[in-house]
Amino acid sequence: MLTESVNLVMHQLLLMSRDPVLYLAIDETSGGFSQEEALTISVAKASALNSIYRLKEALKIALDLDKKLKNEELQVLEIFNLFTIISIYNKMGNKECSKSYTDEAYIRAQGTQDMILKTLAETYNIAIMQLDPTQINPLIEDAYQKITYTEHPYFRLCMLSRLGKIHEDLSQFNKAQDYFSTAYELSIQHQMSVMSLKLCIALIRNCAALGKHEMAEHFFAMAQHLIAQLRLPIFELELNLDYGLLKKSTGDYQAAVLFFNKSLHAAQKNQLDLPLLEFTVLSNLADCLNHMGQREQALSYQLDAENLLAGKGFLEMEIALSTRIADTLIADAKWDEAIRRLKEATSYYRQNNKIPELMQTMRSMAEFFHQKNDYQEGFAVLSELDKLNQKYIQDLRNSYSKVSDQKLNDIINESKTLHAKYENLLNEVVKRQSTRFIGNSKSAKRVIDSAILASMHREANVLITGPSGTGKEILAQMIHYSSPQKNEPFVPVNCAAISASLFDVYFFGAAAGQFTGSTKERKGFFEIASGGTIFIDEISELPMDFQAKLLHALDTKSFRPVGKDSILPLDCKIIASTQKDTLQMLANNEFRLDLLHRLNTLEISIPPLRERMEDIPLLVEYFSRIFARETNKRLPQIKDSFFNRLNEYDFPGNVRELKNIIERIFILYYEPIWTADILDNINVFRHDHQLRGKLLDHNIKDLDRERIIEALAKTGGKQKTAAKLLNMSESTLCRKIKKYNLK
Repeated sequence: MLTESVNLVMHQLLLMSRDPVLYLAIDETSGGFSQEEALTISVAKASALNSIYRLKEALKIALDLDKKLKNEELQVLEIFNLFTIISIYNKMGNKECSKSYTDEAYIRAQGTQDMILKTLAETYNIAIMQLDPTQINPLIEDAYQKITYTEHPYFRLCMLSRLGKIHEDLSQFNKAQDYFSTAYELSIQHQMSVMSLKLCIALIRNCAALGKHEMAEHFFAMAQHLIAQLRLPIFELELNLDYGLLKKSTGDYQAAVLFFNKSLHAAQKNQLDLPLLEFTVLSNLADCLNHMGQREQALSYQLDAENLLAGKGFLEMEIALSTRIADTLIADAKWDEAIRRLKEATSYYRQNNKIPELMQTMRSMAEFFHQKNDYQEGFAVLSELDKLNQKYIQDLRNSYSKVSDQKLNDIINESKTLHAKYENLLNEVVKRQSTRFIGNSKSAKRVIDSAILASMHREANVLITGPSGTGKEILAQMIHYSSPQKNEPFVPVNCAAISASLFDVYFFGAAAGQFTGSTKERKGFFEIASGGTIFIDEISELPMDFQAKLLHALDTKSFRPVGKDSILPLDCKIIASTQKDTLQMLANNEFRLDLLHRLNTLEISIPPLRERMEDIPLLVEYFSRIFARETNKRLPQIKDSFFNRLNEYDFPGNVRELKNIIERIFILYYEPIWTADILDNINVFRHDHQLRGKLLDHNIKDLDRERIIEALAKTGGKQKTAAKLLNMSESTLCRKIKKYNLK
C-alpha cells in the first residue's frame, strides 16, 4: 500500500534527523535488508548528506538513485529522492535545475493517491511561484490545513518548516516565526536534533527581523550546544551568518563584521560551494562596512557578491545589489558607474511594476544628483517620486475591502495569541538552557557525550561523581530533559537533609500515623517520580540499613510503603551522585559494593573547574546571558584581562563559585566593560595572596568550621542562604554541619 511505503520512508528520515553522522554509518549492503529497505536507507542517506552540506556526495548518490528507482518502479522512494535533489540544487544556487526537478516531483506526486506526497510536492511548487502574497497566502493556508492528514512527526515537521520558510521569503516574519516555533517544539519532542539545530538558526534570523533580540540570543546558545552535540561545526557558517544579522539589526556593526567573517571562514575551511549563502554574507558584510565608513572595502565585497550570482538566474537579487553598489559609488564620488547602475535598476523595476523597489532606487538617484549639485535634475526626480508615492498610497487604500478589514482584525486579535506563544517558547528555551552542562573542552565533551548516552537508555542507572559545585544536579537534569521521559517528573533528593530514621518514609512513602506528627498518608519519592527520574544527591549519606532496602527495591523493581500491605512498582530512572571517592567509601565500609554496582550502570565523572580552565570563557558568557536577562542589563563587553585574572584562580567552589561571582558583579558592581579591575570587588581576588598565606598558618578544618559558623550567624541559621554565601550546595553544608557537630 502506498501510504505504508510513505510511512516507512518517513520513519527512516526521522531516524536520520536525530543524528545524520551516526546514520551514515549504517551499512545497507550488509545483507540484513531487503532490496527495498536498502534503497530506502540509501534515500535517507542522500538526505543526511544534504542536511550536513556534503552536497557533492549527496547529489551523486541522489542522481544515481533517481535512475535506479525509475527502473525499479519504486514511486514513493523516487519522489522523496526528488525532494532531496531539489534541496541540493537550491543550496547550490542552481535555479534552473531546481525548478526542473520541482516540476517533475509535482507531476509525479499528483499522479499518486497519497495525500502526503501531494502536499509535500505542493509546498516545493509554491516556493518557486512568482506570485504576490495575496495569491500565495491562500495556497499556504490550504497546505497548512493538510498537516492534519497524518500524525507522523516527520511530515508535520517538514510542512511547518517549509511553510515557515515561504512566509519568511515573503517577509511575513511574524507568521514565519509562528510556524518555526511550532516546528522547533515538535523537533525537541521527537529528538530530531539536526532539525532542531536548523530551526534554531531560522529562529535567530526571524527574531533579528522582528527585533526580538533576547529570544535570538537564547536560540544562538542552544544552536551552539547542538552543533557540539551533533559534531557538526559545518553549521557555524549559517549560525554565524544569522547571528551577524542579529548584531547588524541592533546597530552593532563591529560585532556583525566579526561574525560575518567567521561565517566566511567556516565556508572556506569546509570548502563549501554555496553561492547564495556566501552572497548573503558578502552583501551584509559590505552594508556593515559602509555604516562604519570603510567604503573601499565595502565596495570590494559587493563586487565579489555580484560576481557570485552573475549568470545564475537570480536577476532580482543582482539588481537589488546593484542599487546598493550605486549607493557606495555615490559616497565615493564615482558618478558614471553609479548612474549607469541606477538607470538599469529603475528600468527593470518599471517594466516589472515593482513600485516599492522603484521608489527606493529613485531616492538613491535623487541623492546622486544632490551630491553632484545638479539640483534641477534632483528636483525632477523627487517630484516624480512624490507622484509615485501618492499613487501607491491611493492604490493601497483602494485595495482594501471589507474582507481585507476583517483579515486585519483577525491579525490584530491573533497577535495576542502569538505574543503568548512567544512568551511560552522563550520560557521553554530558558528552561532547557538552564539544564545544560556547559563546556567545549575535551573533558566537558566526554561528560556531555556520556550524558546523552545515559538519556537514551531508560533502564540504565547513572552515577555522577565529582567535587562540590561542578554541576552534578545540572547534569542529572540534562539527562532527564534529553530523555523520552522529559515531560514526566524530575525529583531531586538531598540525602544530607534527611534524618537517618526517616529514609524509608521519604523514599517509599508511609500510611498515616507511621511517624511522629503524621496525620495523613505520605507519598514517597519513588511514587512521586513514577515514569520520570529520581536524582539521589550524595549517596554517601545513605545509612547502611537503608542501603540494603534500596538494593532490594532496585532488584525487584518494587517497594512497599511503610505501614502498608500493598506493593508499588518502581518505575523511574535512578541518577545518583557523590563527591566522595567511591573506592574509598567501599574500603571504609561506608557503602555496599552490590548497591554501588546497581547504581553505576553508567558512571560519569565531572572534573573540577581547575582541570578545564579553557571552558571559563564559555561559562562566563553563559552566566552573563542569564543574569543580563534577570537584571534587565545589557551584555557587557568582556576584555581578555578579565579572563586572564580568572585563570589565575583555583576555584575551590568550582562552577558554582564562578556563577556566584558573575551574579555578584551584575547585581553589585555592574559596568558595561569588564576588565581584571572589576574582580577587585570580589574578596577572593582582592585578598587572594593574603588568604593563601593564612592557610599555611591555620588548620584548614578549623578555618572551614569557622567560616560555616560565621555564615550561619549572618543568615540567622538559614542553611540555604548560608550555603549560597559559602559557595557550596545545601547538601554539602548539611554534611559539614554534621561533620563538625554544629547546631
